Amino acid sequence: MFSHAHGKSRRSPGAEFRAVAWLVRHPGSVAAPAAVAASITELGLTGTGSVLGGAALGVGAWYRAHPDTFDTVAAPVLRAWRRRWAGAYTGRRWADLMAACELTRVHHRTGRTLVPRVVRVRSWSPSIDTVRVKLVPGQSPRAFIAEAEEIASTLKAERVAVERGKPGEVVLIVQRDEPFTYLVPAPELPADVADVDLTSLYMGEDEFGREFREPLIGSHYLRAGATGSGKNSLPAIKLREVAPLIRAGLVRPWVCDPKMLEWIALKPMLDGRYAATPEDCAELVDAYVANMERKQKRMQRAGLRSVPVSEDYPLDWLICDEIGSLLAYRSDYANHLTGQLSLITSLGRSTHDVVEALVQEPSKDVVPIRDLIPRRLCLRVTSERHPDMVLGDGAREKGAIADEIPDSEDTAGIGFSVSPRTRAPRRIRAAFTPDGGLTELVEFVTGRGLRAVS
Repeated sequence: MFSHAHGKSRRSPGAEFRAVAWLVRHPGSVAAPAAVAASITELGLTGTGSVLGGAALGVGAWYRAHPDTFDTVAAPVLRAWRRRWAGAYTGRRWADLMAACELTRVHHRTGRTLVPRVVRVRSWSPSIDTVRVKLVPGQSPRAFIAEAEEIASTLKAERVAVERGKPGEVVLIVQRDEPFTYLVPAPELPADVADVDLTSLYMGEDEFGREFREPLIGSHYLRAGATGSGKNSLPAIKLREVAPLIRAGLVRPWVCDPKMLEWIALKPMLDGRYAATPEDCAELVDAYVANMERKQKRMQRAGLRSVPVSEDYPLDWLICDEIGSLLAYRSDYANHLTGQLSLITSLGRSTHDVVEALVQEPSKDVVPIRDLIPRRLCLRVTSERHPDMVLGDGAREKGAIADEIPDSEDTAGIGFSVSPRTRAPRRIRAAFTPDGGLTELVEFVTGRGLRAVS
C-alpha cells in the first residue's frame, strides 16, 4: 500500500539495506575482520596470532618506553575507539540514552523511532570526550541544550556542554572528571618586543589541552569570580606576557587597587599610575580619560582613524581590581566613575585604551558597564545566575557550570570562557603566577634585577 501524498512511501528501507548503509558509514567494521580473515587464509592461525601478538607487544613496549608520544598519539585513538564501540555511544546503549532523555522522534509516516546518530567520538584526554551527533529531521540543537544535565547524569559524567556543529549536527563535550588536576605554570618572561603578539597572549590551557590565548589590544575584559577563585592570575599572566612592551613604554598599565594589597608590588614600574583609595582611584581614572582624549585629538588633527601601537600611541591598560567597590559600594564616587569608565569602554578601542575589570558580584547593579565589555571570563562563582550574567544568556545551560566548581585552593584559576567563533563555553585554567612572579616582572621592567636586558 502506497501513499500518493507528495509521492512518498510510508515504508522504511529494509533492514538489510540499513545494515549496508551502516557498514558504508563504518568501513573499519568490515576492513578489520576482512584483514584478519585474509591473514588467516594466507598465514594460518599460528602466523596470524604471531602477527597480532607482535603488534600487541609493540604497542605495550611503546606504552612503557615513551609515555609522551604514546599518550599524545596512540592513547587518544585507542581510548576513543573503546568509548565509541564498547561504551555508551553505540548501539542499544546510545538509543536507550537518547530515549531516556526524550531526544528520539517517531517518523510521522512509517512510525519508526528515529535516533540521533553518533558520527564521531574524539577522546582528548581521560577526562574529556567530544561526541559529534547528527540530529534527526525536525530536531534542533536547542533540544540537546535543554537536556544537557540529564545526558550528563545518564552518562555518569560531571558535565555535558553542547555546542552547534555543522548544519544538522551538535557536538557534546563530555567531562567525565576534572581535567585540571595540575597547576598550569606561567612561562618565562619574553625577552624582547619582537617576542610579543598583542593579538594573541598566552593565558593558560583549555579543557582539550590546547593553549588558551587572548588578545590585549582591541577589546575590554570582565573577570568574575568569588574570593579565592584566582581572578588575579588573569591580569598577572598577561602583564608578564607583555613585559618587554611595558619596559619599552609601548604598553602602560594603570592600576586601581581598592584592597591595597594585590597589586602594590607593581608600584615601582607604574610611574604614578597606581591608586588604592576611592578618592585616588577617581583621580587616576580622570587622568586616564584625559590621556585618552589627548590621543583622540592628535589622531583627529592628523586625520587618522587608526594607528599602530607606538611610543606616540601606546596601549594604556586600566586594571580595576574589585570594581564593585568603586561602582556600587561607594555612592559618592560611583556615578562619576561609571560615567568615566563608560566613556573608555565606548570610545577607547581606536586609541588603544583597554579596561580590565575584576569583580565578585557580576550583576548589573554592581557593574553597570557590564554590557560595554565584550570579552568575559567566569571563574568559580557563588550563584547559578552568575555564569549567564558574565558569559551571556544560556551559558550555564550550555555547560558553563562555574557555580559548581569546588571551593578549594586546588581549583583556583579554573573557569569558563566563551569561544569567539562558536560562542560556546570552554573550560579553562589560567596559568599560575607565583608570589615572586610580579617581583620578577618589576625587576625586568625597571632593570633592577639580575636578568639580562636584550
